[in-house]
Amino acid sequence: MECFYQALTSGTKNEALPEEFDFFGKLIGSWSIDYVDNSTSQALKGEWHFSWVLEGMAVQDVIVLPGFEYGTTLRVYNPDTHAWDVAYCYTGRIMRLEARKQDGIIVLTNLEDERRKWVFAKIEDDQFHWQDVTVTEDGEWQVKFDLYARRM
Repeated sequence: MECFYQALTSGTKNEALPEEFDFFGKLIGSWSIDYVDNSTSQALKGEWHFSWVLEGMAVQDVIVLPGFEYGTTLRVYNPDTHAWDVAYCYTGRIMRLEARKQDGIIVLTNLEDERRKWVFAKIEDDQFHWQDVTVTEDGEWQVKFDLYARRM
């Protein structure tokens, strides 16, 4: 398995990926997370690990929320669209999204339902805030889940 890991991961981003589109570079590393269901106020604790992969042109992660969800996301920079093509895979399912910066935040839009969005509302060196959002008919953003992360 060590050969697989070494072939998959990269120590840095690829120089061909323009700095202005390096949306996810600050996420590289390991994070402890609190995943909050806003309808019940229930919080789950977990971990989220990010790495450069595929010669530094993509970012892959593994999210671990014990007893709730275990998944991986592959984010691949697309030089033709200057966006990121994203696939989130979890038990028996896959969700496809596209990531773009909008007003200083990173918005990942579900390609099968554009009203569903994931948002990196803030990314700092030692913490970030992520949201699972549904856009209502009148254009309001309803935040279903908030995730707060601190670097491990």
